[in-house]
Amino acid sequence: MHRLVNVFIVSIIRLIVVIFIMTTMVNSYAADAEKSIDRKPEKTRWEAGALAATFYGPLYPASSESQQKLLPVPFLIYRGEHLRIGEDGLIKAMAVEKPRFKVDLSLGAAFNSNSDDSTARKGMPDLDFIFEVGPEVSFMLLDSDLHETWLNFQVRKVFSTDFSTIEARGYIFQPEIAFHGEKVFSDNSSLKLTFSPLFATDKMQQYFYQVDDEYSTLDRPSYHAKGGYLGSEIAMINRFNIRRDLMVFVSTKAGFYHGASNDDSPLFEKEFNYAIGVGVKWVLFQSNKESLF
Repeated sequence: MHRLVNVFIVSIIRLIVVIFIMTTMVNSYAADAEKSIDRKPEKTRWEAGALAATFYGPLYPASSESQQKLLPVPFLIYRGEHLRIGEDGLIKAMAVEKPRFKVDLSLGAAFNSNSDDSTARKGMPDLDFIFEVGPEVSFMLLDSDLHETWLNFQVRKVFSTDFSTIEARGYIFQPEIAFHGEKVFSDNSSLKLTFSPLFATDKMQQYFYQVDDEYSTLDRPSYHAKGGYLGSEIAMINRFNIRRDLMVFVSTKAGFYHGASNDDSPLFEKEFNYAIGVGVKWVLFQSNKESLF
């Protein structure tokens, strides 16, 4: 009986981790573009529904090979005074929010990949799901009725998981310039455009680019990865409101890895790669009360 209880608890924890990672990945695309510039947004206190998205992107940064993923996940949005769930990521604890300054929670996630699908990594351990969490400090640079430009500083602790164990993978530092615009392409659309260099500690870099002696071959010599510059990203996320309860989003992201700290690794294959995503958000339930924020 005790063993069954332990198995049940572990299964619940795994399910929570799965939902956390999946929702973070989809919400990071859908909700980022949903950040409204309207000073009096017509939003309810909470809403719930379903997100479905398909993504195509590299197996890992600077990989020459790509994969496609399909994700259907539930979502929940709550818009409280000090805690917001589901907008601009999964959870936002609004520690400080003033018109031109915010202290916030930053989240990130990445898909797993099978090393047998990679020519460079064949025979090496698979790359697990990655999730990231840490603080974010933001300063508004420019502001108008329909546009905002922010300077964000994000530091996140990185973890990987195969849903049986969780491993710490170091830290990522990501300064970011983010432009938010409403009605850019049409009256019912919004846009987010970002540019961000990424810097990672040695443990994070080693997860992607290190080759231990046991996995070395004639074409893949041993390599010890070091911390430093990981690369830079430009991302664009477009959201289109079809109706009040239905939204479609399209995202693109380009990665630039010229000058990266580990560009001499045998697992570093390309100085440029890209990712695209398309998804639908459907609100099924919502509060009768409007959000105050």
